[in-house]
Amino acid sequence: MDHRAECYCGEVALVVEGDPVLQCFCHCRSCRRWSGQPVTACLLWPEDRVRFVRGRERMLRFSITEHPEGGKFSCRTCGGAICTFLPKTRLYDVFHGVLVDFDFRPAMHINYAERVLSMPDGLPKFRDMPERSGGTGTLIGE
Repeated sequence: MDHRAECYCGEVALVVEGDPVLQCFCHCRSCRRWSGQPVTACLLWPEDRVRFVRGRERMLRFSITEHPEGGKFSCRTCGGAICTFLPKTRLYDVFHGVLVDFDFRPAMHINYAERVLSMPDGLPKFRDMPERSGGTGTLIGE
């Protein structure tokens, strides 16, 4: 199943194919600063399952690294956040708020040690990241 996404004003639109490879909550400072929220919904799709259908040229890129591809993307017109591209893993984190009618089903919390909002929901809470994602895999309590 394909899922549509678009920025606040609708000038940038994309389609993601199938289900994300990961759905989780991220509590890292970087995501909080970018989103302006105490926690973000993280939805990761492989690069080959993300297709920009309108307005890719209308996107602004912001990156704190030297990598020429990676970064956080927003709409030049409305300023709405759209996605983050993670070049090391070739994954897109498409922001939940831009997805139209998407049923978010998080499997875990990541970077929970950096939280500013506790969420006692019974999901696993990783201090940083699972081992398969380059973290320590250390779980911490709610």
